[in-house]
Amino acid sequence: MTNNKKTLKIAIAGLGTVGKGVYDILHKDHNIIEKRTNVRIEVVGVSSRTKKDFVNQNIKFYDDVIEMANDPQVDVVVELIGGKTIAKQLIFKAIANGKKVVTANKALIAEDGEEIANFVDKHQGILLYEASVAGANPIIKAFREGFCANDIKEVYGILNGTCNFILTKMRDEEKNYHETLKQAQELGYAEADPSFDVEGIDTAHKIAILSALANSSYPIFEPKNITGISKISADDIAIANELGYKIKLLAIYKNLGDKIQQSVYPALLKNNEKIAQVDGSYNAILTLGSNFEWNMMIGRGAGGLTTGSAVVADIIDIACQRFNKSIFNVDLSKLSHAKTIGLNERYGKYFLKFIINNEQSNQKNLIKEVFGEKIKIKQVTYKKTTQDQTLVALITESIIESDFEKVIAEVSQNLKGINFIRVEETKF
Repeated sequence: MTNNKKTLKIAIAGLGTVGKGVYDILHKDHNIIEKRTNVRIEVVGVSSRTKKDFVNQNIKFYDDVIEMANDPQVDVVVELIGGKTIAKQLIFKAIANGKKVVTANKALIAEDGEEIANFVDKHQGILLYEASVAGANPIIKAFREGFCANDIKEVYGILNGTCNFILTKMRDEEKNYHETLKQAQELGYAEADPSFDVEGIDTAHKIAILSALANSSYPIFEPKNITGISKISADDIAIANELGYKIKLLAIYKNLGDKIQQSVYPALLKNNEKIAQVDGSYNAILTLGSNFEWNMMIGRGAGGLTTGSAVVADIIDIACQRFNKSIFNVDLSKLSHAKTIGLNERYGKYFLKFIINNEQSNQKNLIKEVFGEKIKIKQVTYKKTTQDQTLVALITESIIESDFEKVIAEVSQNLKGINFIRVEETKF
């Protein structure tokens, strides 16, 4: 019997954690990949800031990364450089030259998605990006294939392992944010400059991509709808726990009909909600579809082999010629420009806390005196902090955020340390 095994030649740009993971997987797991695809995937070129000892010396090294996009020997360019400058140039040059591209570049897809989609369509190119969201969890494939017959109603994502690790540790070890961040940095869960993670930017890139796929629209990246975890206190977490809640940094998509909500913010979730139980550095994506109801994926969202696994999955799809040519799941002519609500239009519940002086009127009457009928209260707890002061924490019933903030502004002069965090309910 003749062996008609094909060879797919790839070049890897960027040999950091993920690039090395891709290289290692293609080396150590080549037998299982070839058995399942009947294709030999061969790394024929690499590029990085410096040459790496783990790369076979017979593999071509490009001092100028753009040259791999011009090399006729290369079938697929794997872009793992990151950023929006040289990475974008490489992707565009590779697509223009008829090469297929695999990337993990969430910032580029989220922020420049419309330009990229138009360029890929113009050149009838192929660009796959499974590794851009949630590591090895195949959520892009699920949205593009498995959930294809559904209207995606809601998405709740824990999409940053650094933030989930920090919030979990703060709760379990009763430490403050700065202590826990330092621990995360020492353990390698947080970068020396953690702002991209802890201020919610990384999570916002990811939900922009999922929203585009869910809504058949171009990605939208809106900094005004992003809040990170750096202002979450140990008190917030402890009191939320007393009330039966955990705090998670959530990426949120909701289809509201003519508009969508696409936001990132810390939120209280009831302890018994399934997504609230995903702790440590794990990612989770909870999706509500019109036909399948709820679906939840849980797994590692970062790491060389974890993210590398998603990159290799895309390479394998190219090898087997099973890919969707539409970058955001529908033809370019059918992609819309979604309209988003601002957070002031959000309708939901809130966790509110403030300090009162103990000589103020009876505590239960105080709540009525302060808020009257303007904000309805679902739960309330009191915690004496000093001989003279008591901390009040409560969960409101649902209200439009602009109305809620108006009431808070009216009463803030009578209350000290007033602060709120949003509350989300999936009922799953």
